[in-house]
Amino acid sequence: MPRIMTTCSQTGGSVPTGHRSNDPLLGAFTGGHAFRCPVCHQVHAWTRDEAKLETTVSMAEFRLGAAI
Repeated sequence: MPRIMTTCSQTGGSVPTGHRSNDPLLGAFTGGHAFRCPVCHQVHAWTRDEAKLETTVSMAEFRLGAAI
């Protein structure tokens, strides 16, 4: 099941929220949610409008720099 990702407000990078979903619209996630960021260790809040599902990147895409 794909991880739900959001943006770290400190680094601007994509980080996992600690939740997973198969629903691309994240319909079950209403309201606000908070988590401790695994990158900067601060608490971030997110809503489903700010989140996205993690995508799988092929090694060829990664080597070409598409996975930045």
